[in-house]
Amino acid sequence: MPKTPSRKTPAPEPAQEDELATLFGALVRERRKALKMNQEDLATATGVGRRFIIELEAGKPSARLGASLKVAEALGLRLFDHLVAGRANDPLLPDMPDDKDLPP
Repeated sequence: MPKTPSRKTPAPEPAQEDELATLFGALVRERRKALKMNQEDLATATGVGRRFIIELEAGKPSARLGASLKVAEALGLRLFDHLVAGRANDPLLPDMPDDKDLPP
């Protein structure tokens, strides 16, 4: 049986990873401040260390994904919505149908 070629999304270039990490860190900082939380409060609420919050907000690209998502969730951030805003023509993002095009 012939193999079907896989449609893997290419890995982001290091510059793109840095840009996304910086964007995510800025979103976290902005939301944390809007909620009038300090870094220690956020660290305690999410079970991570304050150093992790500092590095995350600074845009350190090697921050752990699981912990990063836990922080985003605690702040009510819908990560995908924020990251794709203004990046409609980015070849690394999948072409997703609009909600109106999805079956009920």
